[in-house]
Amino acid sequence: MRIHLWGCLVAVVIALTASSCTTKGGRDQESGGNKPVARGLPYELVMVVPRGLYTGELKDSLDAVLLGSTPVLPQHEPLFRLDVAYTDANLTPWRTFRNRLIVETDAHVKEPQMGVARNVMARGQIEVKVSARTAHELAEFISVHRQRLTDLFVEHELEYEAENLRRRHDPMTGDSLKALCGHTICVPPAFRASKVARDFLWTGTNLNDKDQNFIYYTYPWDGLPLTPERFAEKHDSVLRANVPGARSGQWMQTARSDGKYLLLARTRTLNNKVVQQVHGLWELRAGALGGPFVALEQVDTAAGRVVVVEGFVYSPHSPKRDILRQMESALRTFE
Repeated sequence: MRIHLWGCLVAVVIALTASSCTTKGGRDQESGGNKPVARGLPYELVMVVPRGLYTGELKDSLDAVLLGSTPVLPQHEPLFRLDVAYTDANLTPWRTFRNRLIVETDAHVKEPQMGVARNVMARGQIEVKVSARTAHELAEFISVHRQRLTDLFVEHELEYEAENLRRRHDPMTGDSLKALCGHTICVPPAFRASKVARDFLWTGTNLNDKDQNFIYYTYPWDGLPLTPERFAEKHDSVLRANVPGARSGQWMQTARSDGKYLLLARTRTLNNKVVQQVHGLWELRAGALGGPFVALEQVDTAAGRVVVVEGFVYSPHSPKRDILRQMESALRTFE
């Protein structure tokens, strides 16, 4: 989706100064001594499991959790790229992968349990072990705790990519945001165009496919809790005013189905701040464009306002999971 197709291309001057986005110390990627750096594709997960265990009810449970749909995408894309490594095979090639899940039965455990270790065999690695006495107990435990299990790996990948963005990012968006409101953010390289208005910034890569965009805006806080419905109302109001289409009566808005907003919201604590995390779908009113977005909404009590940072993508011909999650990682760098 090229920004100029929406009638909003604005010339910008890209500052050649260094951005204020810096790598934070003390993270898993920077520990682990002399161990090799963990490897793997984005959201690639290696599951180590006995060959005879990965069958029947347990296989169904694991596949449903790990290969289930990524939330709020317009088509099915699995949560992870799943590689299965059987324990009776040579496991050496799998030891240094960034995301490792070990599934095992253990007659000595009193109840199913989940353990987490980091940097076991490589720097920047997370290893999760799920144990239970029987395959049936494992299947039930994994189904019940699917959110916790998938969150561990997704959060690890988001933070890993956020660190990459702090090292290599587009300077234009961070400089534009700092000039507008004093905040900073690290978005992926190759952002090309921007629109600036009062308490509003929109930047994007300006591509016809795999297009990534960042939006910042604020609105007055009335003291009421943040809810998905209130988010959608403010979201649509801001987008209608600032992200119009090429023709009259067109603007970007939250997608709906049978009158209901297509949103999934959670209250999270990120970077020691309570935020409302929203995944959803956007659409061009009276048009054929659309795609997924992710937003973080938080209250700035000192300023009496709500601050929203959002990443959205337009990729009609390509998968959307990884480029949207990269934008979600970028939102984690907002300061």
